[in-house]
Amino acid sequence: MNETAEPVTDVLLVEDEPADVHLTRMAFEEAGVTARLHHVNDGREALRFLAGEAPYDQAPQPGLILLDLNMPHMGGLEFLQRLREKEQADDVPVVVLSTSDLERDIQASRQHGAADYLVKPLDMEQFCDRVQRLAQDWNLPLAEHAPSPTPAPSPTERRDASPEAPREDGDHVTSPAGPGGDGVPVLLVEDEPGDADLVRFGLRGSAREHFDVTWVDRLSAVPQALDKVSPAIVLLDLSLPDSTGLDTVRAAREWFRDTPIIVLTGYDDEDFALRTLEAGAADYLVKGRIETSTLVRAIRYARSRASLEGRVRESEARMAAALEGAHLGLWDWRVDQDSMYVDRRWGELTGLAEAEGIGPITLWEQVLHPDDRERRGTALQRHLAGETLRYSAEFRVRHPSGSEAWLLDAGQVIERDRDQHARRMVGVVQDITEHKRMEQRLETLARTDPLTGLANRRLFMDELEREYARMRREPGYAAGLLMLDIDHFKRFNDRYGHEIGDQVLVEFADCIASALRAGDRAARLGGEEFAILLHGASLGEAGHTAERVRARVEAMEPQPDRPNTTGVTTSIGVTILRADDRGADDVLRRADDALYAAKSRGRNCVVVNGSAREEEPPKD
Repeated sequence: MNETAEPVTDVLLVEDEPADVHLTRMAFEEAGVTARLHHVNDGREALRFLAGEAPYDQAPQPGLILLDLNMPHMGGLEFLQRLREKEQADDVPVVVLSTSDLERDIQASRQHGAADYLVKPLDMEQFCDRVQRLAQDWNLPLAEHAPSPTPAPSPTERRDASPEAPREDGDHVTSPAGPGGDGVPVLLVEDEPGDADLVRFGLRGSAREHFDVTWVDRLSAVPQALDKVSPAIVLLDLSLPDSTGLDTVRAAREWFRDTPIIVLTGYDDEDFALRTLEAGAADYLVKGRIETSTLVRAIRYARSRASLEGRVRESEARMAAALEGAHLGLWDWRVDQDSMYVDRRWGELTGLAEAEGIGPITLWEQVLHPDDRERRGTALQRHLAGETLRYSAEFRVRHPSGSEAWLLDAGQVIERDRDQHARRMVGVVQDITEHKRMEQRLETLARTDPLTGLANRRLFMDELEREYARMRREPGYAAGLLMLDIDHFKRFNDRYGHEIGDQVLVEFADCIASALRAGDRAARLGGEEFAILLHGASLGEAGHTAERVRARVEAMEPQPDRPNTTGVTTSIGVTILRADDRGADDVLRRADDALYAAKSRGRNCVVVNGSAREEEPPKD
C-alpha cells in the first residue's frame, strides 16, 4: 500500500539576486515548508510564467508569489500593476520580500495589490520564522517536523530589535553563532547581509564539520575581529565599502600571510579568477552558485593546501639554511627544455654572480676549465643514460676575474619520461678549492722529502716501476740510474752541527737537480744518500750525466752562513735498468755496488756499472 505523499504548493520567486534566491530556498527547507520553488529574474519573466509562455508552457500555476521590488527590466511595483490587469490577479496572493523598510515602499506595494510585505531579515533563524508564519497565513503545507514559528517583528520593530545593528564607528562585527570554540574558526568579510546569511547558514548545514563564523562587513573591521578570533580560513568578498577588486585580496594577504583566503564574488570571469589566485587567493567562488558541499569542500581543500604549503615552506627554509650553512649552490636543470635554474650561491661559486634565475645550460660552458670538460661531460652523460645512480664530478672553473677554483658538482635525475629519457635533474655545487689545496699539500708531503724538496723513496720507487713497465712495452728502451752521496758528510755534522749539515743537504739537492734534464728525477732516499733516474738514457749517457753532476757539486761555492764548510764532493755509482731484472731491487743493488766502488777509489769520482764491492770503502 502506497503512503500518501505530503501536499506541495508551487511558489513563484521573482528575484534577481542569486544569493537571495538560494537563501530563500534554504529558508523554506529549514522552516519545513513543503513548497516547490520556481524562480524567475524579473517581473517580465514572471508575467510570461503566469501566462504559460515558452519556456514556461509546462509550468504549474503558483499558489503564492514572492516578489522583490528592485529588479532589472521590470521592477516589483510595475509587475503588480500589470498583474492587476489579468483575470487571475485575485487568485494568487503576492508577498513582497524586500530589504527596504521605508513606509512609502510598504504603502505603494499594498496599493498595487500586494497581500503582504516582509522585510528580509539579516538573521537566518528569523527568516525561517517569517517563512513559517507566511506558510500559516496562506495555508502552505508544513512537514511534520517543522518547528513552531516565533512572532515576527513588524518592519519598524526590525530596525530596533536587530542583534546585529551597526556599531557607532560604522564597522559591523558579529561573533560566532552557536556553541563557539569547538569548530573551525572562519572570518567572513562581506558587506551584503543576505550573502553573509547565505554563507553562515550554508556552513551550518555541514554534517562533517562545525564552523564558528565571525562576520565583518568591511575590510577596516578586520583588525578588530582579529583581537577576538584567529581564523583558520578567510572568506572574502571583493566588493566592500572600503576596498574593491584585486586590491582587496592584496590588502587581506598582508594580514593573513599563512591563512588561506577564499574569494567570494558575483563576477564570473575565468581570467579575473586567475588574477585573484595570482594576487594570493587560495580559491574563487561565484556567489549564487555556492552550495554547502561546494563551500565546505573549498574550505577543506584550501586548509589542506595551506598546511601542505606551510610544510613545503618549512622544508624549503631548512633546505636553504642547510645550503647556506654548507656553502652549497643549487641548480635545477630541465633537460627536456635545455634550461637551468641557478640560485645566488651558484653564481658566486662559478663567478657568474649575475646568473641567478633561469638561464641556458650553456652557462656551464662559460666557466668550465677546458682540460676538465671531457671528464665532467662523461660523468654527466653516464648518469643521464642511467648507468650510475648519481652524478658527481670534480673540476675547475675559471672566473671572469681570471682566478680559478675547484668545484664539486653532484646531482640526480628526479624525473624521466616513459622512454626513460631524463626530463629534470637537480643538484648542488660546492667550492672545494681549499680541500684540493690541502689534498695537494698532503700528496706533496707523502711523495717528497720535506727538507730538500726532492722526491722521497716512495715516489722514486713508483717511477722505477713505471720505467720497467715501459721497457716491457717498448723493447730497446733504456733508463739510467745514479746512486750518490756526500763524501765525509759525518764530518760536517760533527764539526758544525746538524743545522749546518741540513743546509749542506739542501744545497747539494739544489745543485744536482740543476744539472739534470727536464723530466729526470732526483730523489733523497735517506740521510745523505741520493738517487737520480734518467729517463731514456743509455749507459754511456748516464755516465756523462754522472760526471756533470760530480763536477757541478765539486764547484759548489760555500754559502755566507757557512763560510768554513768548503770542499763538498760526491761519489756516484752508475748503472742502467735491464730487461732481465727481477725488479727495482736488482738495479738498486748494482748502482749501490758501483757507489761503494767509487768510495773505494778515493771518493769524488764516478764508477759505471760496478758489479761487486772489491773492497770496503773508508769509514767517515
